[in-house]
Amino acid sequence: MSVKKDPDQTDTDSNLTRHLLESLERAGKRRTAQRSAICEILASHAGHPTASDVYNEVRRTFPMISQATVYNTIDTLRELGLIARLDIANHDHTHYEIDTRPHVNVVCRYCENIADVQTDSVDVLFRHAAENSGFAIDRDGGVIVYGVCPDCVQRLADAPTDAERPRTLHGAEAG
Repeated sequence: MSVKKDPDQTDTDSNLTRHLLESLERAGKRRTAQRSAICEILASHAGHPTASDVYNEVRRTFPMISQATVYNTIDTLRELGLIARLDIANHDHTHYEIDTRPHVNVVCRYCENIADVQTDSVDVLFRHAAENSGFAIDRDGGVIVYGVCPDCVQRLADAPTDAERPRTLHGAEAG
């Protein structure tokens, strides 16, 4: 499923697509129509697509594209630091996002919706974790926090009995 950004983002998306393609070329990858389509999808996607999402979307234009082309292009973009990998607990697939700045990803435990929250506190958290653990902190994907999105809170609150409500709603903090 494709989720598109606001139409006013077209210029920004085009610039981002161009940046991704130029970065691939500097890394020695040829600019192909397929790679261009992959970069365009990533740049214009408002959410956190999986490689499968990107593959399914690019197949609309290039039905003969291989999964390997999509996965290899995504891997190269990630290795270049141009997209971030988001491994979410209990998901059997990896999500990717174009926003590589440190931020918080809030994941709904029920519908798997992912919301980005920009905050300078993530840098402080990473620095504190590194200083106190001795670890080299992997900043890929930022910080992942789990909860229940507003739509699911409402849907679950409307459940007729407590037994049908998940225990995470009882006493859970809502924003």
